[in-house]
Amino acid sequence: MTDRSSWSTAVGDVGHGVITVRGYALVDLIRNLPYSSVVYLTLRGELPTASQARVMDAALCGIIEHGFYAPSSVASRLIASASPESVMPAVAGSLLTVGSITVSPQHSAELMYRAKSLVADGMSWDEATDQIVDDIVAARRRMPGVGHPLHPDGDPRAIALREVAVANGVWGDASSAYESMVLKYCARTGRKLPVNIDGMLGCVLTELGFTPLQMPGIAAISFMPGLIAHAVEEIEQGLKLRVVEGDYTGPQPRPLPVDLPYRLADAEAEANGH
Repeated sequence: MTDRSSWSTAVGDVGHGVITVRGYALVDLIRNLPYSSVVYLTLRGELPTASQARVMDAALCGIIEHGFYAPSSVASRLIASASPESVMPAVAGSLLTVGSITVSPQHSAELMYRAKSLVADGMSWDEATDQIVDDIVAARRRMPGVGHPLHPDGDPRAIALREVAVANGVWGDASSAYESMVLKYCARTGRKLPVNIDGMLGCVLTELGFTPLQMPGIAAISFMPGLIAHAVEEIEQGLKLRVVEGDYTGPQPRPLPVDLPYRLADAEAEANGH
Protein backbone atom coordinates (compact mmCIF):
# COMPACT_ATOMS: atom_id res chain seq x y z
CA MET A 1 0.00 0.00 0.00
CA THR A 2 1.28 3.48 -0.92
CA ASP A 3 2.63 5.58 1.94
CA ARG A 4 0.47 8.72 1.80
CA SER A 5 3.05 10.67 3.79
CA SER A 6 5.32 10.64 0.70
CA TRP A 7 2.70 12.40 -1.42
CA SER A 8 1.64 16.02 -1.06
CA THR A 9 0.32 18.72 -3.36
CA ALA A 10 -0.69 22.35 -3.21
CA VAL A 11 -2.50 22.20 -6.55
CA GLY A 12 -5.85 20.84 -5.40
CA ASP A 13 -7.79 18.64 -3.05
CA VAL A 14 -10.01 15.84 -4.30
CA GLY A 15 -11.95 13.65 -1.89
CA HIS A 16 -15.46 12.64 -0.88
CA GLY A 17 -17.64 15.61 -1.77
CA VAL A 18 -14.57 17.87 -2.23
CA ILE A 19 -12.95 19.10 -5.46
CA THR A 20 -10.85 22.24 -5.13
CA VAL A 21 -8.20 23.95 -7.23
CA ARG A 22 -5.75 26.10 -5.25
CA GLY A 23 -8.36 26.32 -2.50
CA TYR A 24 -11.30 27.32 -4.71
CA ALA A 25 -14.24 24.97 -5.23
CA LEU A 26 -14.14 23.68 -8.80
CA VAL A 27 -17.90 24.12 -9.11
CA ASP A 28 -17.46 27.85 -8.41
CA LEU A 29 -14.76 28.06 -11.06
CA ILE A 30 -17.04 26.29 -13.55
CA ARG A 31 -19.83 28.76 -12.87
CA ASN A 32 -17.79 31.95 -12.87
CA LEU A 33 -14.49 31.82 -14.79
CA PRO A 34 -13.33 31.18 -18.37
CA TYR A 35 -11.01 28.28 -19.00
CA SER A 36 -7.92 30.46 -19.54
CA SER A 37 -8.32 32.01 -16.08
CA VAL A 38 -8.60 28.59 -14.46
CA VAL A 39 -5.43 27.50 -16.28
CA TYR A 40 -3.69 30.61 -14.89
CA LEU A 41 -4.97 29.81 -11.39
CA THR A 42 -3.90 26.17 -11.59
CA LEU A 43 -0.36 27.01 -12.63
CA ARG A 44 0.25 30.29 -10.78
CA GLY A 45 -1.69 29.54 -7.62
CA GLU A 46 -3.77 32.75 -7.59
CA LEU A 47 -6.56 34.23 -9.68
CA PRO A 48 -5.53 36.58 -12.50
CA THR A 49 -6.46 40.24 -12.59
CA ALA A 50 -8.74 41.34 -15.42
CA SER A 51 -5.75 42.46 -17.47
CA GLN A 52 -3.81 39.27 -16.80
CA ALA A 53 -6.86 37.20 -17.72
CA ARG A 54 -7.22 39.00 -21.05
CA VAL A 55 -3.54 38.52 -21.92
CA MET A 56 -3.59 34.89 -20.82
CA ASP A 57 -6.56 34.31 -23.09
CA ALA A 58 -4.71 35.91 -26.01
CA ALA A 59 -1.57 33.86 -25.29
CA LEU A 60 -3.53 30.61 -25.44
CA CYS A 61 -4.82 31.61 -28.87
CA GLY A 62 -1.26 32.26 -30.09
CA ILE A 63 -0.37 28.92 -31.67
CA ILE A 64 -3.69 27.13 -31.83
CA GLU A 65 -3.05 26.00 -35.40
CA HIS A 66 0.10 25.40 -37.45
CA GLY A 67 -1.29 23.81 -40.60
CA PHE A 68 1.21 21.49 -42.27
CA TYR A 69 4.10 23.84 -41.57
CA ALA A 70 5.01 22.38 -38.18
CA PRO A 71 5.95 18.82 -37.21
CA SER A 72 3.21 18.74 -34.57
CA SER A 73 0.32 18.77 -37.06
CA VAL A 74 2.12 16.40 -39.44
CA ALA A 75 2.87 13.98 -36.62
CA SER A 76 -0.74 14.12 -35.48
CA ARG A 77 -2.00 13.08 -38.90
CA LEU A 78 0.66 10.41 -39.44
CA ILE A 79 -0.13 8.76 -36.12
CA ALA A 80 -3.89 9.10 -36.62
CA SER A 81 -3.57 7.33 -39.99
CA ALA A 82 -1.92 4.40 -38.21
CA SER A 83 -4.27 4.39 -35.21
CA PRO A 84 -7.72 5.52 -36.37
CA GLU A 85 -9.57 4.04 -33.38
CA SER A 86 -8.86 7.09 -31.22
CA VAL A 87 -7.31 10.55 -31.48
CA MET A 88 -5.33 10.08 -28.27
CA PRO A 89 -2.23 8.37 -29.70
CA ALA A 90 -2.02 11.14 -32.30
CA VAL A 91 -2.35 13.90 -29.70
CA ALA A 92 0.13 12.28 -27.32
CA GLY A 93 2.70 11.57 -30.01
CA SER A 94 2.52 14.99 -31.62
CA LEU A 95 3.14 16.69 -28.28
CA LEU A 96 6.62 15.15 -28.36
CA THR A 97 7.56 17.43 -31.27
CA VAL A 98 7.95 20.34 -28.83
CA GLY A 99 11.62 21.26 -28.75
CA SER A 100 14.19 24.00 -29.10
CA ILE A 101 13.38 24.64 -32.78
CA THR A 102 9.60 24.77 -32.62
CA VAL A 103 7.16 25.75 -29.86
CA SER A 104 9.93 27.09 -27.65
CA PRO A 105 8.83 30.06 -25.53
CA GLN A 106 10.91 28.73 -22.65
CA HIS A 107 14.19 29.37 -24.45
CA SER A 108 13.56 33.08 -25.01
CA ALA A 109 12.18 33.30 -21.48
CA GLU A 110 15.41 31.85 -20.11
CA LEU A 111 17.25 34.84 -21.59
CA MET A 112 14.85 37.21 -19.84
CA TYR A 113 15.25 35.44 -16.54
CA ARG A 114 19.01 35.59 -16.93
CA ALA A 115 18.82 39.31 -17.66
CA LYS A 116 16.73 39.84 -14.53
CA SER A 117 19.30 37.90 -12.52
CA LEU A 118 22.17 40.02 -13.87
CA VAL A 119 20.27 43.21 -13.06
CA ALA A 120 19.60 41.92 -9.55
CA ASP A 121 23.36 41.41 -9.21
CA GLY A 122 24.02 45.05 -10.06
CA MET A 123 24.14 45.36 -13.83
CA SER A 124 22.02 47.83 -15.77
CA TRP A 125 19.52 46.41 -18.24
CA ASP A 126 21.71 47.61 -21.10
CA GLU A 127 24.79 45.92 -19.63
CA ALA A 128 22.85 42.71 -19.00
CA THR A 129 21.51 42.49 -22.54
CA ASP A 130 24.99 43.24 -23.93
CA GLN A 131 26.45 40.39 -21.86
CA ILE A 132 23.83 37.90 -22.96
CA VAL A 133 24.12 38.77 -26.66
CA ASP A 134 27.92 38.66 -26.40
CA ASP A 135 27.69 35.13 -25.05
CA ILE A 136 25.26 34.00 -27.77
CA VAL A 137 27.37 35.43 -30.57
CA ALA A 138 30.64 34.12 -29.13
CA ALA A 139 29.19 30.62 -28.84
CA ARG A 140 27.63 30.89 -32.31
CA ARG A 141 24.30 29.91 -30.90
CA ARG A 142 20.95 30.60 -32.49
CA MET A 143 18.95 33.45 -30.95
CA PRO A 144 15.75 31.82 -29.69
CA GLY A 145 12.34 33.22 -30.52
CA VAL A 146 13.22 35.10 -33.70
CA GLY A 147 12.68 34.67 -37.41
CA HIS A 148 10.10 32.75 -39.42
CA PRO A 149 10.43 31.68 -43.06
CA LEU A 150 6.79 32.47 -43.77
CA HIS A 151 6.85 35.86 -42.03
CA PRO A 152 10.26 37.46 -42.71
CA ASP A 153 8.91 40.98 -42.15
CA GLY A 154 7.17 40.20 -38.87
CA ASP A 155 5.11 37.39 -37.38
CA PRO A 156 1.50 38.67 -37.32
CA ARG A 157 0.68 36.47 -34.32
CA ALA A 158 3.53 38.02 -32.33
CA ILE A 159 2.46 41.51 -33.34
CA ALA A 160 -1.14 40.90 -32.28
CA LEU A 161 -0.16 39.32 -28.95
CA ARG A 162 2.20 42.20 -28.18
CA GLU A 163 -0.58 44.70 -28.87
CA VAL A 164 -2.90 42.94 -26.41
CA ALA A 165 -0.16 42.72 -23.76
CA VAL A 166 0.80 46.40 -24.05
CA ALA A 167 -2.84 47.55 -24.09
CA ASN A 168 -3.45 45.66 -20.84
CA GLY A 169 -0.28 46.79 -19.08
CA VAL A 170 1.30 43.34 -19.17
CA TRP A 171 4.61 44.53 -20.56
CA GLY A 172 7.68 45.39 -18.55
CA ASP A 173 11.45 45.52 -18.30
CA ALA A 174 11.98 41.84 -19.11
CA SER A 175 10.06 42.01 -22.39
CA SER A 176 11.76 45.27 -23.37
CA ALA A 177 15.11 43.68 -22.55
CA TYR A 178 14.34 40.75 -24.83
CA GLU A 179 13.48 43.08 -27.71
CA SER A 180 16.74 44.91 -27.04
CA MET A 181 18.63 41.61 -27.19
CA VAL A 182 17.05 40.81 -30.53
CA LEU A 183 18.05 44.18 -31.98
CA LYS A 184 21.61 43.83 -30.69
CA TYR A 185 21.89 40.28 -31.99
CA CYS A 186 20.68 41.33 -35.44
CA ALA A 187 23.08 44.29 -35.49
CA ARG A 188 26.06 42.09 -34.60
CA THR A 189 25.21 39.29 -37.02
CA GLY A 190 23.94 41.43 -39.88
CA ARG A 191 20.63 39.58 -39.95
CA LYS A 192 17.04 40.78 -39.98
CA LEU A 193 15.06 38.55 -37.63
CA PRO A 194 11.79 39.80 -36.15
CA VAL A 195 10.40 38.31 -32.96
CA ASN A 196 8.23 35.30 -33.76
CA ILE A 197 5.26 33.95 -31.80
CA ASP A 198 7.46 31.71 -29.63
CA GLY A 199 9.58 34.68 -28.60
CA MET A 200 6.52 36.79 -27.90
CA LEU A 201 4.93 34.02 -25.87
CA GLY A 202 8.15 33.93 -23.86
CA CYS A 203 7.81 37.67 -23.22
CA VAL A 204 4.15 37.61 -22.30
CA LEU A 205 4.30 34.50 -20.14
CA THR A 206 7.32 35.92 -18.31
CA GLU A 207 5.38 39.11 -17.59
CA LEU A 208 2.47 36.99 -16.35
CA GLY A 209 4.80 35.39 -13.83
CA PHE A 210 5.25 31.95 -15.36
CA THR A 211 8.61 30.19 -15.22
CA PRO A 212 10.43 28.84 -18.30
CA LEU A 213 9.77 25.31 -17.01
CA GLN A 214 6.02 25.89 -17.21
CA MET A 215 5.99 27.43 -20.68
CA PRO A 216 6.23 24.37 -22.95
CA GLY A 217 3.16 22.98 -21.19
CA ILE A 218 1.26 26.22 -21.69
CA ALA A 219 2.28 26.23 -25.35
CA ALA A 220 0.99 22.66 -25.64
CA ILE A 221 -2.37 23.75 -24.23
CA SER A 222 -2.47 26.41 -26.94
CA PHE A 223 -1.83 24.17 -29.93
CA MET A 224 -3.61 21.03 -28.68
CA PRO A 225 -7.00 21.93 -30.24
CA GLY A 226 -5.30 22.09 -33.63
CA LEU A 227 -3.75 18.66 -33.07
CA ILE A 228 -7.13 17.20 -32.16
CA ALA A 229 -8.75 18.80 -35.21
CA HIS A 230 -6.09 17.40 -37.55
CA ALA A 231 -6.31 13.92 -36.02
CA VAL A 232 -10.11 13.86 -36.28
CA GLU A 233 -10.00 15.13 -39.87
CA GLU A 234 -7.42 12.51 -40.82
CA ILE A 235 -9.52 9.71 -39.36
CA GLU A 236 -12.78 10.97 -40.86
CA GLN A 237 -11.21 11.29 -44.30
CA GLY A 238 -10.62 7.54 -44.18
CA LEU A 239 -7.23 7.68 -45.81
CA LYS A 240 -4.94 4.68 -45.71
CA LEU A 241 -1.73 4.66 -43.70
CA ARG A 242 0.40 7.64 -44.66
CA VAL A 243 3.95 6.82 -45.68
CA VAL A 244 6.85 8.94 -46.84
CA GLU A 245 8.67 8.01 -50.03
CA GLY A 246 12.25 9.16 -50.42
CA ASP A 247 15.43 8.38 -52.30
CA TYR A 248 17.67 5.61 -50.96
CA THR A 249 21.32 6.70 -50.88
CA GLY A 250 22.95 3.67 -49.21
CA PRO A 251 24.99 0.77 -50.67
CA GLN A 252 23.57 -1.33 -53.49
CA PRO A 253 22.33 -4.86 -52.63
CA ARG A 254 25.31 -7.03 -51.65
CA PRO A 255 25.96 -10.50 -50.14
CA LEU A 256 27.41 -11.07 -46.72
CA PRO A 257 31.19 -11.71 -46.73
CA VAL A 258 32.18 -15.36 -46.44
CA ASP A 259 34.63 -14.66 -43.61
CA LEU A 260 32.18 -13.25 -41.10
CA PRO A 261 33.88 -12.93 -37.68
CA TYR A 262 30.66 -14.06 -36.02
CA ARG A 263 27.93 -16.37 -37.28
CA LEU A 264 24.78 -17.18 -35.40
CA ALA A 265 25.04 -20.87 -36.27
CA ASP A 266 28.61 -21.04 -34.90
CA ALA A 267 27.58 -19.34 -31.67
CA GLU A 268 24.66 -21.74 -31.20
CA ALA A 269 26.87 -24.73 -31.85
CA GLU A 270 29.44 -23.52 -29.32
CA ALA A 271 26.70 -22.96 -26.74
CA ASN A 272 25.48 -26.53 -27.26
CA GLY A 273 28.97 -27.98 -26.77
CA HIS A 274 29.62 -28.89 -30.39
